Amino acid sequence: MSNNAVEGGALPKGWRYIKLGEIGKFSKGNGITKNELVVEGIPCVRYGELYTRHNFRIQNFYSFISNNKLEKRKLIKNNDLLFAGSGETREEIGKCASFNHSTVAYAGGDVIICSIDPKILRADFASYYLNTIGRRQLNKLGQGDSIVHIYSRFLESVVITIPPLHEQKAIASFLKTWDTAIEKTETLIAAKEKRFKWLLKTLINDHQDKPGWKKVHLDETVKIRKEKYRPVDTKRLRCIELEHIEKETARLIGETESNQSLSTKYIFRRGDILFGKLRPNLRKVALPNFDGVCSSEIWVMCPSSEIADNKYFFYLVQSERFINAACKTTGSKMPRADWSVLKKLVLKIPPFTEQRTIASLLDTCSTEIEKNRRLIKHYQSQKRGLMQKLLTGSWRVIT
Repeated sequence: MSNNAVEGGALPKGWRYIKLGEIGKFSKGNGITKNELVVEGIPCVRYGELYTRHNFRIQNFYSFISNNKLEKRKLIKNNDLLFAGSGETREEIGKCASFNHSTVAYAGGDVIICSIDPKILRADFASYYLNTIGRRQLNKLGQGDSIVHIYSRFLESVVITIPPLHEQKAIASFLKTWDTAIEKTETLIAAKEKRFKWLLKTLINDHQDKPGWKKVHLDETVKIRKEKYRPVDTKRLRCIELEHIEKETARLIGETESNQSLSTKYIFRRGDILFGKLRPNLRKVALPNFDGVCSSEIWVMCPSSEIADNKYFFYLVQSERFINAACKTTGSKMPRADWSVLKKLVLKIPPFTEQRTIASLLDTCSTEIEKNRRLIKHYQSQKRGLMQKLLTGSWRVIT
């Protein structure tokens, strides 16, 4: 790889500008309804999957159709570039993915297909470019407000900066290395999350009747801390809001915070369990390692030191048995967990030594998941930097 910085907007040697309409023919997929999908059959790509399933390249398939009436379907071919023709915002409209293999597959409705001349442009290179460097062009082409659309006649005018074909191949191959690392790490995380759920179910949820475990009601195990904050000095006060509870991200409250706003916050201590009590947030739980205040829509749970270890209880409130009980909500406009009902939940708590062994096992699994999540962020950051350099020609790939 060589460093070849582009100065004053000048293109690197051998690179050129080209419009999609000059090297590609546009067509559109046909509607594929949910009722037409089958468990096993011929692969198809639906427009929503371009946002949720396919990143830069179409690697796997998630929808299938029967072989009936295939003549009415739109076939996808090698080196096609697939665009999402509809979206919710201009920032996402025109999301695309390349199709770089010979699998027989069909395009659903609202999928715009650009069949590219393979002697001029590789679809995988185009996908990397348009989803990053060229994204600003696509944003400007979106039409509509509540539902945003993009059309073939607009995409024809989109300009791509392309290197020679051999360099396109090298750049795409280089970036695929990072994609592969990200995809493998995501698969690993999914496997570890599945194992975590199994451990949670096996060690806590399914062992409620294990001999030797102490039978207690929830309100004997934990108390709800209802200590409201009295504004005095807010310079170093840390506050967790409901939407950030899982990430344990706390904002630093400054002197501009009004006393009226602060008076609605509840104090939590290090070791307390924070549990979102509003219906959409019932699975949000945190065990912060600092003192602070939190939203009034969060329960501050203080486990009894004589009955439950706080780390064990942190995992207990994530079990299906506890969540199902918490889902018996009250209120219609903003349903929330009802403590008067939940406190009667009967639990069986193991001895402290067993609690800590269980918590340690779950901790190990949880830590591995978090390490891999950080690793993905690291890979993604590296890839963004590489794309900025490689797709503009600032760095050249020597083949």
